[in-house]
Amino acid sequence: MAALSVVSLISKKIIKPSIPTPLSLRSHKLSFVDQVIHMCTPIAFFYPKVGNYAYKSYEPTQVSQLLEKSLSKTLSFYYPYAGRLKNGSSVDCNDMGVELSTVRVHCPMSKIFKHPYTEAEHVVFPQAKPHDHNEGNLAIAQVSHFDCGGIAIGACLSHKIGDGCTASNFLYNWGVLSRDINATPSPRFVGESIYPQSNDPSVISSIKYEEPIGYLGKRLIFPATKVNALKAKISRESGVKNPSRTEVVSALLYKCAVAARRANNVGSFKPSTLFQLANMRQRLNPPLSHHACGNVISGFFVKTTNERELNYPRLIREMRKEKEKLHVHENNATKNAIISEVVDSLEKGKTPFHSSEVDDYACTSVLLFPVYNTDFGWGRPARVSMATGPFNRYFFLMDNQSGGGVEAIVMLGEQDMAIFERDPELLEFAIPIPNH
Repeated sequence: MAALSVVSLISKKIIKPSIPTPLSLRSHKLSFVDQVIHMCTPIAFFYPKVGNYAYKSYEPTQVSQLLEKSLSKTLSFYYPYAGRLKNGSSVDCNDMGVELSTVRVHCPMSKIFKHPYTEAEHVVFPQAKPHDHNEGNLAIAQVSHFDCGGIAIGACLSHKIGDGCTASNFLYNWGVLSRDINATPSPRFVGESIYPQSNDPSVISSIKYEEPIGYLGKRLIFPATKVNALKAKISRESGVKNPSRTEVVSALLYKCAVAARRANNVGSFKPSTLFQLANMRQRLNPPLSHHACGNVISGFFVKTTNERELNYPRLIREMRKEKEKLHVHENNATKNAIISEVVDSLEKGKTPFHSSEVDDYACTSVLLFPVYNTDFGWGRPARVSMATGPFNRYFFLMDNQSGGGVEAIVMLGEQDMAIFERDPELLEFAIPIPNH
């Protein structure tokens, strides 16, 4: 895919909020979760050119003018993204702005769509490693014009400002303002009000992330009919009523990934855990709106110590049991599974979420987030990309374009992926891209 990484820069600009941030909002305090996360949330939207679209032009200059104006207005609502970090504990919302690049990608969009692995999609992001925290900037974006006339809009949004819900809302509202500049989004930044920040710099600086090498990202489509069939199968086997899409798809992916890992370990079973990230907005008391911005997240672990435990009934029941524990009766940070794991690990001198004795898997679901409804004036995207890496043994779930199904991006080591992507149980329900 080296040829696909060749792009020509058309322009690069700094976009500032259209309305200066009031003095009362100039200091945005970070929560503990904000402080310990050192990466970006990368999201990209692909819009193939279809005929002569009457509503918005595909011509680069007009596209740039449209998106610059709407991004400027968006930043007046999502003002921390236009600021700069200050002493690791707050953001100076000083309206320094967001970098927006416009590039030409020297290939048709279809060439990326046909590639079997997701690394080809990285050309539409404004940096080579989309998950890396960009020094200084808390958000950077890129508009990519393909030779076929299609457009992609990619952005890397600092995880210190917010989680996947926050990032998807930002981009959705950028689209809304591109269609109607007079729209009025209503985000509310919660800062450290949920998880108070740490005043111990040694705790924050001691958390490091080691990027794995030799992993691949694979995109899988689970059509609504297949998801319903998987739900029915697991419900019969487990006795759990109305299992969710996230529960059944993550259980299947985890089961097949562990089986591939075992095959590469010459049949020996290694204990493993599945960590499910969870949106806490509706689990807090009182609950928060979907428009609440920040890292309002927690999660839970499902542990598998032997091969007998790797079955759907047990996995789904454990997910349900652990998920129930996330509902809190007060906004108490000590009940947050992420914070508990980080603090416990640091006290023992270990890296959080890592053990050489256990294979760690993780799953993030943004099902019901408006990713496929993000419309900048060219209709719904043909594809949404959540860039792969720097993770191994990671599953990312989102709605599929037609609705009702699930789109999964699976990140595994090359050897495990070679077995995983041929698993008959997986292929009974999933359609790999580009076969879709």
